[in-house]
Amino acid sequence: MVISGSSALHGEVARVSSAAAVGLLVAQTLEQASVRWDEVSAILVGSDVEAGLPGWRGATVVVGPAEDAARMWVQASRLSADMVAVLPDSAQWLANYLTRLREPTVGTGIVGIVGGCGGAGASTLATLFAVGTAASEFPVLLVDGDQWGGGLDAAMAAGELPGLRWPDLANASGPINPEQLAASLPRPAGVSLLSWGGDTPDVGGYPEMPAPAVINEVMNAARAAFSLVVVDVGRSSESLAVLGVHCDGFIVVVPARLQAAAAAARLVKDLPGAPLGVVVRGPLRDGADIHQVGAAVGVPCIGTVPKVRRVADILDDGRAQELVKRRKVRQLNGDLLDWMAGHGTPAHAVAGQRRADQ
Repeated sequence: MVISGSSALHGEVARVSSAAAVGLLVAQTLEQASVRWDEVSAILVGSDVEAGLPGWRGATVVVGPAEDAARMWVQASRLSADMVAVLPDSAQWLANYLTRLREPTVGTGIVGIVGGCGGAGASTLATLFAVGTAASEFPVLLVDGDQWGGGLDAAMAAGELPGLRWPDLANASGPINPEQLAASLPRPAGVSLLSWGGDTPDVGGYPEMPAPAVINEVMNAARAAFSLVVVDVGRSSESLAVLGVHCDGFIVVVPARLQAAAAAARLVKDLPGAPLGVVVRGPLRDGADIHQVGAAVGVPCIGTVPKVRRVADILDDGRAQELVKRRKVRQLNGDLLDWMAGHGTPAHAVAGQRRADQ
């Protein structure tokens, strides 16, 4: 159900609902809506609605146009809404969200991890999140979307493992069988991995991104085969365009520096429409608060990347599973899963963290 007095917003939501193959009830006012709570599985609250939703306990998404984006976040906090969808930019994400409500067997989803600036640590966070979630017996896929980076084969110590890499899929055509994809990938540290491999004979020494049609089929199969897909998106416009469109949300890794926050604020404007969260990488200095960093980026803060000594060496040695057993890493991974599930910003993150060792 959408609650709004805006006919333009009714039209935007109707197009999304049609794409998701879900029915839509339209209510102009809260009074019209409240008598039909039992008939719906989600409420889409228009940015023009000031009142709360007394008696409603289900999924809630605040929807509205780009010019209302700032107040929509405040409205979402007041309503304890699960997510915010700025339309039409977030139409694809909202369609995927509604589809998952209709088909609850669909997995947790696809999350993109992107560095707010160069060297932010996005690949490290993507690796820790994927390995940590897989430790809970969820089928997890880690996707290397950055052909310009150092490669997740190295980060996962998977260079010698047999299995498909991106270049092997470049000439694929038509739908890809989800079970065959999952069975064909290398599986280091309990995580299925789709990476670029070590041999890159293309011009300039870097592999070419597969055609968008191929990537679409790969990501569709991945969504069907895995409970969670973690995409190390990279910062190139190409990877953001062809892989980012499949992500149900983006986690932006931002070092706790003013220049890094400014760079991240520019980056998020280019991300496909989907929910955004910031994870801050310390150390925090001068009494800084993680939410000050999030405010500078313009995106709610989920948590902080814990300081781990020699993290790169530990990952290179193939000991990622040791790292994810640490309490602070487990806490961050839990926070990220809660955020993906629509539970909002964790309470301990809302309180703010000023510890200089994080």
